[in-house]
Amino acid sequence: MSILILRRLPAPEVQALRRLSVFCAIGAALLSLLRLPLRASFLMGGTWQGATDLMMLTMVSESPLGSSIALRLVGLALICAILLPARLGRPLAVFGVLVVAASFVFRGHALEEPRFLLAALISLHILGLAFWIGAFTPLYRLSGADTASVAGQVSHDFGRIAIWVVGALTLAGGVTLWLLTGNVLDAFFTSYGQFFAMKLGVFLGIIGFAAWNKLRLTPASLRQEPGASAHLRRSIQMESVLVALILMTTAILTTISAPEATNQIGSAAASGQTTETNRGGFL
Repeated sequence: MSILILRRLPAPEVQALRRLSVFCAIGAALLSLLRLPLRASFLMGGTWQGATDLMMLTMVSESPLGSSIALRLVGLALICAILLPARLGRPLAVFGVLVVAASFVFRGHALEEPRFLLAALISLHILGLAFWIGAFTPLYRLSGADTASVAGQVSHDFGRIAIWVVGALTLAGGVTLWLLTGNVLDAFFTSYGQFFAMKLGVFLGIIGFAAWNKLRLTPASLRQEPGASAHLRRSIQMESVLVALILMTTAILTTISAPEATNQIGSAAASGQTTETNRGGFL
């Protein structure tokens, strides 16, 4: 996405980003496949036997989780088309990004009602994060090279778009929390809401660094002030660390905690009642 949106990226950075996209797509595919034995193991009480049990693996692969992973693998394969000539490769890669984002709406909280709105919000959330994270590498590399003005120009372009991305991420996250819990204030007294609050706090830290970059460091880089690029580089490093914290918090949030509505579903599953949603959420 950064390749398409940040039009003033120098050609060497575009090439580096294309290679990184393929590397990340392959890594994401391997990690996605790893979820199948992990989930099978979880369903068998966290045992190694469960991870290799053919019947359990088949059941997981035929569940919404399996469908989600299958769709994601298709999208990740299409992203690798970014290595093809731009006229063919870029449209395929963009379609692959959209398919990967859509793959997240086939399981978990996205299966709850209003399903289509939740699907749209989750997809928007993922696409916004993809753009944000994808810009880190070229901005970091440019700020470390002897190209302060170029780094400033690309950072300026990124900041101009990031304002809208921040707004979209905040809106999507807030509405999603409200839809899943029914009451945002009450949600913060649950474990899910507290993890969400931690995530929100880290996100506010990222916004702080982004504002510092846009209002102070980017203009300084454009003026080629001494030390501006080094400050921008360190700021991007800190943003990357905070994004990693958000991803870790999200992994915990979606693994060991759930909104109240989903907890009710879990209770229904434990009592033997099967619903459309817990068929999706549980697996």
